[in-house]
Order: sequence, then C-alpha cells, then structure tokens
Amino acid sequence: MSNKKDSTLLIPGPDGWEVWKGSGESGLSRALENGPMLASELEGIAQGALFMAFPVREALAVPFKVQTEDQAMFEDLASMHLEKSGIRHDADAGQLSDVFTAGHQDGQSTLLSVVLSAPTAEALPIKPPIGFDISARCLPMAADAVTIWRELGRLVFAVSSDGHLTYFQTLATSRLGAETVRDIRLALTQLSLQGVNLEINKAVVWKTGHDSDPTDNEIRAFGNELGAEVSIEPKPRPVLPDPISKILPADIRAEQRFRQEKQKRSLLITAIFMLYLAIAGYLAYDYFQLNGKLHDQQEKLKVVKAQHLDIGFFNADWGQLAPVVDSQRWPLQLLYRVATVIPASQSLRFEFFEASRERIVIRGEAADLKLANTYREKLRRSLPEYDWTFPPAEPENKTKRWKFNYEGNLKGGSEE
Repeated sequence: MSNKKDSTLLIPGPDGWEVWKGSGESGLSRALENGPMLASELEGIAQGALFMAFPVREALAVPFKVQTEDQAMFEDLASMHLEKSGIRHDADAGQLSDVFTAGHQDGQSTLLSVVLSAPTAEALPIKPPIGFDISARCLPMAADAVTIWRELGRLVFAVSSDGHLTYFQTLATSRLGAETVRDIRLALTQLSLQGVNLEINKAVVWKTGHDSDPTDNEIRAFGNELGAEVSIEPKPRPVLPDPISKILPADIRAEQRFRQEKQKRSLLITAIFMLYLAIAGYLAYDYFQLNGKLHDQQEKLKVVKAQHLDIGFFNADWGQLAPVVDSQRWPLQLLYRVATVIPASQSLRFEFFEASRERIVIRGEAADLKLANTYREKLRRSLPEYDWTFPPAEPENKTKRWKFNYEGNLKGGSEE
C-alpha cells in the first residue's frame, strides 16, 4: 500500500510512459517501465499527489533575453515576446504557457518561455493530476551541454547553460546521425540570431539499457560530426521541479474548480449543520434548565398552597360577601352614581329605580330622544362594571316625552 504523503510522477520513457513514486526525502523510484504510449491508458495509479510531465514534443521552447533582472516583470515580458513572435495559444484551452529563468548576466536575464500544445483527452490520464510540467525540467542535466535522450520513440535534446535549462526540442529522427547534428546546429544558430548565444562544447547521451538506445558507434560518429566532447551516461532519476510550472489544461482546471467548489459547499454544509447542532444543543440545554426551574417552582407553589390553604377559602368567602361589604354596590350609592350622570338642567327623570347586589333597573322619561341616548352613553361609561341593556326609547303621544327602560347586570355575577 502506498503512503498518501508520497507523490507520483508520470513522465514519458523511451518507448512508453513511466510511473515514478516517492517523497521529497527519499526521492522517486520507478514503479512502471515501458507503459502504454498514451497517458490515458495508464491504470492502477495509486492514491496521493499526482503530477505529470508532458513530453518535449508537446511543447515549444522560446528562449530570449531581457534588459532587466526584475522577476516581477518576467511574465509580462514573456507574453509580449510570444505575441511579437506570432505564438498564440487558445485561451479557452487553459493555462498552457509559463516562463522560467535561464540565467542572469550584467543586468540582463535569459528567460525560457514554454508553450504547451492543447492536450487531447488521450494525452491525459484518467485520474486528473494536481500539477504539470515539461519532462526536460524534471531531468537533472549536465551544465553547459547538449543532452540527448529518447522519449516515446523519438530522440529529443535539451541545452543547459549556467546550470539552467535554456532550450529543448524534438528531433526529426529516432536514431543518432547526420540529421541529428544538423537539427541541433540549426537550433543553436536560430537562437543566436535571437540574441541567445549558447557556446556548447560538450554533449551527453543518456542510455536506459533498452535495445532502442543508440550504439557506441552511432554515439562516436555523432560526436565527431558535432565537433564536441561526447559522454555516455545512464538516464538519471526524475525529480519534481521546485516550483512546479503554472501549466494547467482547461479540463483539469475545470475539474479542480469543481472540486474546490464542491469542497466549499461541503464545508459550508458542515458548518451550517454544526451551527444547527450547537443551537439545538443550546436550546435543549436551556429548555431542560427552564423546565427544571419550572418544576421546582411548581413544587414550591404546592407547598405554599398547602401551607396557606385557608387563605383561599377566605378569598372565596370574601368574594361572596363583596356585594354586602363593597360600598360602591350599595343601593343608595348606586342611585347616587346613576343620578349624578343625568345631564344638568335637562328634562329627564326617573319613574322607577331598583338596585340589588348585582342588578340595576331604571325606568324614566326624557324630553327628547337625543337626551335619552346621551344619558344611556353616560351610564355605560360611569358604571363599566355592569353589562347594560338599552332598549330603544319609545315616544308617548299624550305627553310627547320619550320613555326609556335600562337594565344593568354586574359582570361576572349572577342575579339572586
């Protein structure tokens, strides 16, 4: 079983994709050799951080010089140089370019722009990597030399200067020969015309132990034709560049954004759920606290009621005596209260008045209907503890006065 802290690097080998696994401390070890020619056919990739190095043939190297050592300006200068050179890539295809430092001298900087061709679905593994780079940046190279190796059935070469990768390119043939030397010289000449002069007096040919490796005779002939010292070395173990490039194809970028949004939604849902649990727990705790206090109060109230049961009986008896002991309900007091609200200097008189503990009856007459109605409203306001019944006043033809008959019953009481 693999350690999830380990990293996995997919990198093109001589005749198929290779899988390397390991950590920054122990380095990478090859887990798959002579894999499929298409990255999409790789299977059984272990869990953990997955990185991919695109083949040299999928990228274009554009070295150039600028009159500054300010790294903050490198990206803008690289974009301007690519635009000036007529090199463009589809913006909808993702982040397919990056720029790297290839040396400094006398206030000048040599930069290497890398532009990746938009990868097809077959060129990407089923499991989306979290980082991408170019294979030439993942292979340690000798300083100030041309390095040649085989990659997915084709020869490729890279040029290093002052300890920096300066250029790389796929060769037109799969075997070392005169065409290889011609392509390398042509590339170096084109670079010199662009102001990037690379004095190369050394060449390195990497071997992997496969039958596809160039023979010793081919290597000697290549060195003589190139006019440089040639050495044969085993292909080194790849390493993860630090920092890794910013290259990110659109499909992978969309997948990463989807995962990030999904993770954000999951975190938000989790946070809301935790907040809900916290609020529910607080309310439940508060409810049980209040319920406990209510229970205690009810128990105390039961004790108090038991201790002062006589007070309840006394209050009930006092309520029954209220009509007798309350002076406001004595008949004379009630007569006084209903008489004092008769409008002053008005022709209204009582013909009959009766008052008991819970009932008042008033029959009388008024000079006109308006006066009877005015008196009715004053009764309602001055004796609000009674429910009043006010039948309409009736006229009397003989006296031309208005007869009224009003009755009030004490609210909450019952007539005896």
